[in-house]
Amino acid sequence: MLLQLQAQAHDWSGARNTLSAKLKSGALPRDVYTRREAVLALSEAKELLDDGTSVETREQVIEANRLSPDLVPAAALAARGYIAKGQPKYAIRILKKAWEAQPHPDLAAAFARMEPDETPEARLKRFQLLTRIHPENAETKLLLAELNLVAEDFPAARRALGDLATAPGADARALTLMAAIERGEGASDAVVNGWLARALTAPRGPQWVCDNCQQIHADWQPVCENCQGLDTLSWRAPHHAEVHSATGVSVLPLIVGPRPQPETEPEVPEAELVVDEDGTPPVRPDGI
Repeated sequence: MLLQLQAQAHDWSGARNTLSAKLKSGALPRDVYTRREAVLALSEAKELLDDGTSVETREQVIEANRLSPDLVPAAALAARGYIAKGQPKYAIRILKKAWEAQPHPDLAAAFARMEPDETPEARLKRFQLLTRIHPENAETKLLLAELNLVAEDFPAARRALGDLATAPGADARALTLMAAIERGEGASDAVVNGWLARALTAPRGPQWVCDNCQQIHADWQPVCENCQGLDTLSWRAPHHAEVHSATGVSVLPLIVGPRPQPETEPEVPEAELVVDEDGTPPVRPDGI
């Protein structure tokens, strides 16, 4: 209970002391302790990390990554720490190892930031360090498709995407990429809008989801914002990712279809209006 309260209060130093006490008392398995220590060390360093962060704080992030290499936020921040120290080779090693454990867009973003001014062709070549790992993984395919799109190699982007956009349960990211590929290859607006229409109600794909309460988080958090669980977030597709209409009516044709033209009635001069002898309202000669 004390550990939970300290984590909720962001008292990371106190939580780490409590965690050590649990380990020493034999109340916590070593592997669980190692994982939780990595989460707490990362959380403590994450709140202090900026351009002027001390070497000790950066080392703390690197240590968190060493304790749990598959902890994606730790790998991304540790890579940032090594880059700040002028040690890009160590950053590459960390990101590559984390990608081997679990391909993730945050790792790709950290890898991209290492060379912010490179050409699309140079980036595509450099990213082979990651894209050659787990080539059949969906995240690897999506990353390779995006890189080829930026390089304007649309056939290569289509090949990289494979069947991700046509498979059952395709997510919004894959469908949006397919729309961009079609646009790049000169497809009609109807084809492009068709893919975008599907993307509007498609699942969003993997997100940070709490394993306890299923709450979706925009970013990784050490403590769930809803149930306050510690280290309960995992990167996966949520169970309720579909977007449904409350009335069961699809609005997609209204969004991507042709805009309806208002019907205009022919104007009839006032003199041509006919008034019945019984005083009923005027009726036009055309019966309207």
